[in-house]
Parts: sequence; structure tokens; C-alpha cells
Amino acid sequence: MKVALIVLWTLAAGVGLFLMVRSRIIRTTEALTREAENGRITPPDAPPDRPGEP
Repeated sequence: MKVALIVLWTLAAGVGLFLMVRSRIIRTTEALTREAENGRITPPDAPPDRPGEP
């Protein structure tokens, strides 16, 4: 019985940790998408800025 409780607590902690990390990844991805849509982030295929140009 004691082993079953330890297994269940460990499983619950793992699921909780997974959900926390998953929500953080989703929020970060949404924020990056919003910034890219607003033009704050240059797309990776954009040519680099030349020094001295505005």
C-alpha cells in the first residue's frame, strides 16, 4: 500500500510538472507569434541590416 501511494504521488507530481511546463511553452509561443505579427521580430530569411543605414 505504501509503495502504491508513492507511485501515485510521483505520477501526480509528474503530471503537474508536465502541465506547468506545457502552459509556459504555449504562452511563450503565443507571445512570440504576437511579436512577429507586429513586426518587432525580423523573420529569419530577412537580409541583415547594413551598418550606417536607418
